[in-house]
Amino acid sequence: MYRRHVADVYRYALAVLRDPEDAEQVTRITFLNAYRGVGTAPKADLNWLLSIVHEVCRLRIGEATLDADPVVVDGEPTVDDIRRALARLPLDQRAVLVMREVERRSYDEIARLLEIPDDRVETLLFRARRSLREQVEGALSCREAQLSISRELDGQTSRRERRLLEAHVRTCVRCSVFVRDQHDQRNALRRLAHVDLPPSLAAFDGERKFLPSAASQM
Repeated sequence: MYRRHVADVYRYALAVLRDPEDAEQVTRITFLNAYRGVGTAPKADLNWLLSIVHEVCRLRIGEATLDADPVVVDGEPTVDDIRRALARLPLDQRAVLVMREVERRSYDEIARLLEIPDDRVETLLFRARRSLREQVEGALSCREAQLSISRELDGQTSRRERRLLEAHVRTCVRCSVFVRDQHDQRNALRRLAHVDLPPSLAAFDGERKFLPSAASQM
């Protein structure tokens, strides 16, 4: 089983973790755990090994810090660019993307391996592809776009930030609605500056008008 599947397990760990040394260690731990549990496994095959390596990767990622270096790509992304971009995605998004695009697995297989509903696979895959594009292309996430929208209202965005924001809003319905709502909200707030003064406050009428009478204080 080791000879048949060690390359598959290592490639999965490397795609998810990026660091070769981490991937090697996770591969060793995976087969050690498999050796201990092979007698109780319902079916000792590659899918079973991948479920083990996925859990080992989850534990390893929980102990690690997020790679804070931005992914700057000039031209077509390299394998290392993709690995660095994947490293910035949540584990479930990494896993579903690797299983679908690298291992060519079906939605049903991915759902069984990750122990999630079938419809959850489609949602995760969409989010993973979008997140990977944002990392590789330097595009804005919705959260970043909405922060930029707020900054743009105050004239605080750079030319590059405005360009990225315009590109994001063109393809994101939710953020385009957010832009419109923010401008409508600003216009409504600014109308507060044009509220008419009540006639009772049009002129100062001394203490008799502004101070409560003795009867009203009782």
